[in-house]
Amino acid sequence: MSRQRPPEPAGDPSGPVVFDRSEYYALRTFRSDGSPVSTPIWLAPAGGRLYAYTPGRSWKVRRLRADPRVEIAPSDFSGTPHGAWRGGTARVLPAAELAAATRALAAKYRGRFRWFTLVTFIARPRARGGAPVGLEITVDPD
Repeated sequence: MSRQRPPEPAGDPSGPVVFDRSEYYALRTFRSDGSPVSTPIWLAPAGGRLYAYTPGRSWKVRRLRADPRVEIAPSDFSGTPHGAWRGGTARVLPAAELAAATRALAAKYRGRFRWFTLVTFIARPRARGGAPVGLEITVDPD
């Protein structure tokens, strides 16, 4: 029997985004020319912020270092949004703060997140993705 969470309610697309119900999110970052790039990602709430985990040399991290603006929306596995976009800012966490992101994600995604970290660790040397980093996202108030 599948243990998937129920899908995000369709509701009003301009309404609030509930960040603990959806399994996947679309993260929109911006290139230096201002054009948006959307990527599927897991997000977990903790302490009024959202946390993510990704390889440190990924393009989304490079774009965030240059421009911390982000937009997020609930999405499907492939990153196709099915809810309202919310603006915010993101920062790449220093290694000393990575534990905050891993705790939040492990609490929400449990064994799947642990499996993801193992796969990321094993594939890192081959894919040259670099050491993992945490992302901390602060969503703009409505």
